[in-house]
Amino acid sequence: MSAEKANKRSRVKQIRNHSIISETRTVIGAAKKAITNNDSKEDVDLLVAKAVKQLDKIAGKKLIHKNTAARTKSRLIASSKSI
Repeated sequence: MSAEKANKRSRVKQIRNHSIISETRTVIGAAKKAITNNDSKEDVDLLVAKAVKQLDKIAGKKLIHKNTAARTKSRLIASSKSI
């Protein structure tokens, strides 16, 4: 594979991964915001479930480490139970 082709493929992959990670941060932030605002339990559970699903998805693609995903999920679930 030529260096130009490898560089282009690397750039495309970097852009795709960045957008997925950015989307995950947005979902996690929405869940945290709902928890701190004391939204309804159903809304919080829905947002936390969406965040957990997204974390599992990116950990499976190895965009973040599986332990980082597990730690984040654990903290989200624990804080959602406290409301």
